Amino acid sequence: MIQTIRYNSENFPIPSGKIFEKILNLEESLDGQEARVPSIFNPADTNPSMTIFIGKEGFYRFMDFSSGKYGDAADIVMFLYDIKDRQQAFMKIKELFKDDNFDYTLPQYEKPIKKITDYTIRKWIGMDEKFWFKYGVSGKLLKEYNVKPLEDYTMTITKGQEVNDFKFQKAIAYGYFDKHGSLYKIYNPNNKETKYIKVEEYIQGMDQINPDENQCLIIAAGLKDIMAFKALKFKGIDCIAPDSENVDIPEECLNELKKKYKYIFTMFDNDVAGMKSMKSYKEKFGIQYIYFNVEKDIADCVKEHGLINTKLFLKPLIKDAIQKQNHTTDPF
Repeated sequence: MIQTIRYNSENFPIPSGKIFEKILNLEESLDGQEARVPSIFNPADTNPSMTIFIGKEGFYRFMDFSSGKYGDAADIVMFLYDIKDRQQAFMKIKELFKDDNFDYTLPQYEKPIKKITDYTIRKWIGMDEKFWFKYGVSGKLLKEYNVKPLEDYTMTITKGQEVNDFKFQKAIAYGYFDKHGSLYKIYNPNNKETKYIKVEEYIQGMDQINPDENQCLIIAAGLKDIMAFKALKFKGIDCIAPDSENVDIPEECLNELKKKYKYIFTMFDNDVAGMKSMKSYKEKFGIQYIYFNVEKDIADCVKEHGLINTKLFLKPLIKDAIQKQNHTTDPF
């Protein structure tokens, strides 16, 4: 059964298939089957490269192999009409269907507030060393970047007048702390659904950079990649990371960093989301990217190929990126 597209965890009244039919001017109705059409993002696409399919959630989604764009019905509207907010996208959908007979009353939804309210730090054990060693991350680096193992943590969920505390004990979990000792993120390596829990806004690695001594800055995907990169011991290169690839570092912060560093590049995961973010930084902030495709990310490359080989893979890519900016200085 095809569900209607979701809006803030409630059903939006227009079926996702109907939205794709209108957006793509499909001649045949989508009724449980897939469709393949020419890319609407690439006028030169003569071999249909956009697929419309039903995702695991039960809604129609699209994947455009010509441009790399993908998502649900709201995403395609956001791409086409240059809309940045999903709620505005749904308002646009409502406008597109103004002559159709749908009930557009959107239900009110109160989003629960989730907050980490307590945690317990435990001692380092052999299991921790084994986990981080495969990424080339030493105890010294863990200490430098204020990573600490957690025994447990408590999440308080507030919804209206209802408040509940949930205590979690993981076999392996780590707290990421800033230089003042404030917890800003929890990392659960073995939990796919809640691998990362954001506690506070924080640009990872900012406490450890030294622009007075280093002239190159790489913006990576996360702290694990930062530490794996630092383990490679490149000279003259600092490394930071946003909260996630989907969250931009504030423009005012980037402008300040541009004043301090001669070269700035992004180097995110080499998947669709990572490429989308790197291209976004280039378009919005003029920051070039380094495409590293040996493994999904730097940490995984160290895990699979070791520190020496990973450095050999990366060094020519960084040099080439610098040369393209018409500079001849070798940062390492």
